[in-house]
Amino acid sequence: MSVATYQLCFDEYVETLKQEIIQEVEKFQNIEINNKESMRQLHELARSDEIRKHAKFLETEGYRIIHRFFADGREVEPEKIDPVLIPVENDAQNSIFKTARFTWSLPYSEGYGRRLKFLIFDRYNGKLIGILGLQSPVIGLKARDEYLGVNRENKMEIINKTMDIYTLGAVPPYNFLLGGKLVVLSAVSNEVRETYRKRHEGKTTEIEKNTIDGHLIMLTTTSAYGKSSIYNRVKYGGRLICQPVGYTKGQGALVLTSRFCELAREYLQSKGIVVRSGYDNGPNYKFRLAKVLAKQLKLEGIDTELVTHGVEREVYVFPLIKNLHEYVRAPDTTEPEYFDYPFSDLADYWKERYCLPRSKRNMEWQTWCKEQVWQDIARFL
Repeated sequence: MSVATYQLCFDEYVETLKQEIIQEVEKFQNIEINNKESMRQLHELARSDEIRKHAKFLETEGYRIIHRFFADGREVEPEKIDPVLIPVENDAQNSIFKTARFTWSLPYSEGYGRRLKFLIFDRYNGKLIGILGLQSPVIGLKARDEYLGVNRENKMEIINKTMDIYTLGAVPPYNFLLGGKLVVLSAVSNEVRETYRKRHEGKTTEIEKNTIDGHLIMLTTTSAYGKSSIYNRVKYGGRLICQPVGYTKGQGALVLTSRFCELAREYLQSKGIVVRSGYDNGPNYKFRLAKVLAKQLKLEGIDTELVTHGVEREVYVFPLIKNLHEYVRAPDTTEPEYFDYPFSDLADYWKERYCLPRSKRNMEWQTWCKEQVWQDIARFL
């Protein structure tokens, strides 16, 4: 092949990539951002991409995990539910976590930076109740920063003592019994804090290279869209476990599918531009990729917005210490006063406050069949 022929083929390949990117952009630009059903359809599109991407895992390990560790309704006895919180520490546990995450309508995410994953099992029957995933905090989150009262000088020091909840929820049939509320409660447990301390104390942060002292003072999360019922009015000991503090600006990688990101990565590489992902390269690869792509397209005469989707998501904070604002003002001279929330106490409270009353009002859990979980995934394979 001559140089001229090769260049022609390469130019055609690059142009094809560009046109496919434009088609993908048009898909999510036509979404009605204030319409929850439209947003669910967009999430389902992104979810189907992720399921196909992990098809081999799901058809082998995922299938076996669902049929071994997920419960049928007949296997659940609300009065005998005995929750146990398990940190994910090996590949087998991670596969259970990963499979559970694929059962939800939101697209799969691995999280980024410092990560902690937890499984909640029902000790009575050996079945999975739900999962909790924490990751490094988002750097730019105005509602959180205003709530804390941080400034430019102390922001990174304080934010690095927090983590962001990137996935949280219960799997069926426990979700019918408000199992999601149990996972919310578990997030503030002593066991989560202690796991964080053991895993991260003395290590350095990815970007700023600061040493982590092991103190975890607060968690944050955002709703999928608008307000979220799972976090609403969850109390323990007369205190709200989490509280809303505002909304995001409607920026991020919410609408960017895996297909779009693959096209963007290939297109930028064809221009000699590499946006690195993985450890030590900063958080939110999709967001950074989209910003670089938008800049490149603008140079080529195509002005498009890729990271402002307009979907305002409610921001929630989970204080883990009683003197949070005092500590933020003077972290070097203030000792954090942690709430004492043993997981066993939180689980007992959940069972009496949420699970048992719900089991008598809503009978959907009784007829649930675990095969429904697999069929919901299999339709995308």
